[in-house]
Amino acid sequence: MKPSPLTLHGIQFVRVHIEPDLESGFARAHHFDFDGSMLKWALDHGYDEQDGTWWVAVGFGTMNEEEEPRCPYILDVQAVGVFSVSEKYPVERHEGLAFEYGAALVYGAIREMVTNVTSRSLVGPLTLPTPSFVGAFEAHRNGNPEDQ
Repeated sequence: MKPSPLTLHGIQFVRVHIEPDLESGFARAHHFDFDGSMLKWALDHGYDEQDGTWWVAVGFGTMNEEEEPRCPYILDVQAVGVFSVSEKYPVERHEGLAFEYGAALVYGAIREMVTNVTSRSLVGPLTLPTPSFVGAFEAHRNGNPEDQ
């Protein structure tokens, strides 16, 4: 195993709102398939020149529309991770690396939080879908949030 060029300094949760959606029609969350359900995403990032770190913010939530499959939980979770990139890694690729891999790490923490909280909740444990953040930086730069 070789070391990653990205170092995680910490992840903090900005918002954690998780409650059962009693109108979803699901008796147990583990039967729910996210395919076709309405989800909302937010990805943002920035650079702190004072300490040379990148921050990456990820927001994830459900949007329960009448025509779409409803998630058994109402979710609105936001977290921010702080990262540094190795000086050995090409400088022109620092931002993309921090954005895409940072987003994956922050989302992983969100996914874990949702599973932990829902494991003792009324509808049972919920595991969020596994997204890919590959190409998300380019889509973000080009202003295509639906491609993120």
